[in-house]
Amino acid sequence: MTLIDLQSLRNARLQQDPYRYAVVQRSFRDDETAYALKDGFAADGFRRSERQSGDGNGKQYVVHNRTLVSAGQRNHEAALALPDVWHRLVNEITADSYRDTLAELTGADLTGCVVEARLMRYTSGCWIEPHTDRPDKAVTHLFYFNATWRSEWQGELHVLRGPDMNDIAQRVPPLLGTSVVLVRSDDSWHGVPPVSDGCPDDRRALLVHFARP
Repeated sequence: MTLIDLQSLRNARLQQDPYRYAVVQRSFRDDETAYALKDGFAADGFRRSERQSGDGNGKQYVVHNRTLVSAGQRNHEAALALPDVWHRLVNEITADSYRDTLAELTGADLTGCVVEARLMRYTSGCWIEPHTDRPDKAVTHLFYFNATWRSEWQGELHVLRGPDMNDIAQRVPPLLGTSVVLVRSDDSWHGVPPVSDGCPDDRRALLVHFARP
């Protein structure tokens, strides 16, 4: 039995407005699995990644990353200290059954795409400006791992109708077991406003891309 609830993915409602995306409320097979992944989420080994005004072209952001899979190849050093449940999850996100399920949900052709995956921590003040993913990224799947999240902490994913962070189609808090599937297009705007100074915990996520070589 898989950790990811593939049937929930298949049954998810693919929204068409403002672009193709889906919010999955039950991403893992049960609560025990979800909490095991939350408790095993890496506490260290993250690299601060930053691009702000004046740093050149491309989206601006401040976030902490730990790469697990790059261009379809696992980063064994980064995965070494992770508990077994996370090794199993990495196996699943690189498996054909998961790829096929996402292709079925989204209608995207993921043939030949390579998997990229990284853990992300947003400490207070971390953010990503409104953006569409690069054209080579066919589908993105974001899994969240916070047991609680209050609106005043901000840092929710904003599904946007355009490049304005306030032009919001849907807010998605990073709650444990929730995930979001985004189908890349020229209109697939999304962003994360800065996590508030009063937030008592890091915002935690697993980012999975299916990228065309």
